Amino acid sequence: AFSGPTLDGAEFALADQSGKVVVLNVWGSWCPPCRKEAPAVQAVSEALAPRGVEFVGVNTRDTPEGARGYVTEFGITYPSVVDTDGTRLLAFRELPPTAIPSTLVIDREGRLAARILGPISEISLRDIVTQVADGS
Repeated sequence: AFSGPTLDGAEFALADQSGKVVVLNVWGSWCPPCRKEAPAVQAVSEALAPRGVEFVGVNTRDTPEGARGYVTEFGITYPSVVDTDGTRLLAFRELPPTAIPSTLVIDREGRLAARILGPISEISLRDIVTQVADGS
């Protein structure tokens, strides 16, 4: 039941992504580990897009200016849901509210396939998401 407005004014609903692998990456422009992993998340997003993998950011506890600056600085091309006060993250019992950055990988059936608390490297993220996309 995760949904919300995106930074670009669109609306995102996880329920609309049926049949796709979805990677949700929780970030904040104020978070140094988020800033460190941002290039890796963007690179994996670009690499796996042709395989039907959807990346979605969840920008939490941030200002619109800070969030837009982050997206521009790191060349983020995937949408990010706005979660100004952190309440949208409550949809995920699997995530401690203070676990930022964190990443969830949802399989094609809508099930949680992987949970990463803390920053992740490009190689590790690519390996995890590829395994889920391949059904392994």
